[in-house]
Amino acid sequence: MDKRLSLKFIAIILYGIVAMSLFYDDHFIQKSTVLHHYNNWEFFFAVLGLGIILSAAVYNLAFYFYIRNKQYLYYGLAQIFIILTLIGVESMLIAPFNEMYLFKSPYLLDIAQTLMLIFSLLFIQKFFKTYQSDRLDWTINLIIKIALFDLLLSIPLGHTLITKFIPTFLWVWLVLSEAHRHIQHKDAPFWFVSIGWHIVIVTILLEYTYIIDPRKIDFPFLHLAFALESMLLSFALSYKFKLIDEAQKVQQSLLLQQSRLASMGEMISIIAHQWRQPLNFLSYSLMFIKSNCKNNNDALETIKDANEQIQYMSQTIENFRNFYNPSKNRETFEIKDAIEKTLEIVQPTLTPAQIKLTLEVKEDFSFHANRNEFQQVILNIINNARDVLIEREIPDPHISIVIDKPTITITDNAQGIAKEHLPKIFEPYFSTKQNSDGIGLYIAKTIIENEMGSTLGVESNKQGSSFRIELKA
Repeated sequence: MDKRLSLKFIAIILYGIVAMSLFYDDHFIQKSTVLHHYNNWEFFFAVLGLGIILSAAVYNLAFYFYIRNKQYLYYGLAQIFIILTLIGVESMLIAPFNEMYLFKSPYLLDIAQTLMLIFSLLFIQKFFKTYQSDRLDWTINLIIKIALFDLLLSIPLGHTLITKFIPTFLWVWLVLSEAHRHIQHKDAPFWFVSIGWHIVIVTILLEYTYIIDPRKIDFPFLHLAFALESMLLSFALSYKFKLIDEAQKVQQSLLLQQSRLASMGEMISIIAHQWRQPLNFLSYSLMFIKSNCKNNNDALETIKDANEQIQYMSQTIENFRNFYNPSKNRETFEIKDAIEKTLEIVQPTLTPAQIKLTLEVKEDFSFHANRNEFQQVILNIINNARDVLIEREIPDPHISIVIDKPTITITDNAQGIAKEHLPKIFEPYFSTKQNSDGIGLYIAKTIIENEMGSTLGVESNKQGSSFRIELKA
């Protein structure tokens, strides 16, 4: 437990001690106490709030039975105990609800509040797991153990003790404040959960401190606050499910890409194996012919050219085999050499389209990463530029690559990317080209940023686009 978290726990415990010492009797609700008298509209809004919460509970419990994800179960149960908590308050403090309910039990209200806290924290713990922040687990587990101990303590006492004198919203606030402190990348679902709970916390705090005086103002603020929290958390879960589904699709695409590369690598290895014997035979045959043509310069020159072609064919197939090797091994390699090997692969696809490709090395450098993945990035960017140049029938098409430590810049003259498309260019499944899966540039960015800890960006104008890779040691 770090210093800041320790101070928060100490502050909450001191609050509980002060509440127990000075305001002990104020925390026990009398069955005959009625604070609110709702008219028809206030009654309607209270029932509406309960209906929204119940709908959220049923929806998420049904979702759990379909996909067996426990966060939906915990959230549904939390909503059920929120409803029971509100019903407990209504039965003792709010007319005409107090005349509608057959039971009035402060003890059941305590139990409902404590179980609401437990399942809310279990939901928050499960929900925040996807943000890979293990620091929250210890805090949440400790509060849950305190709440469970309080439930056991309530059996002989007839009421809870800890959660009665320390409001549940303080424990939730503690967890949320730690989530804000430790989770770095906060997305829309995170903010939905945070805002939803803070609406409830602020509402309870205003009533708890009598800024909204329940003895003077009759309105179901708490019902509507919990209803808003239910809707926002349901949005958060739906949005999170969408993000997870998209991530799974992207992961499947990456696996498919790797599978394709592995298949191509295996196929090329088979071809290389089949070619090696005929090439060796041709090489030995040329050596034999050469030994019998010592005085024929034209024949010797032809034999020399033929040998060079054989070596070229052998080296080409070897380059392809290495390029499509699915190995994840990391090594230190020269950037210029890696790019040149990639250009040997891609050049035959540029020549028929008369696309000029130039490589300028201002300052070469080495980098430690997976060489094949880096080459795939370069290949994806060049292929993307090639396709656009061909599609738009650009006169005098060219692609230039500049190496200048620690950056690699790939520029084309394909008349640029439309402004409305530029922010989406690295998104998965986004493409302006026909018959494209829209995954190439996304894979390139994922490799550079996630696998290599570097950056890949793009600038574009009416002349063309420039992709800039900045490799960080």
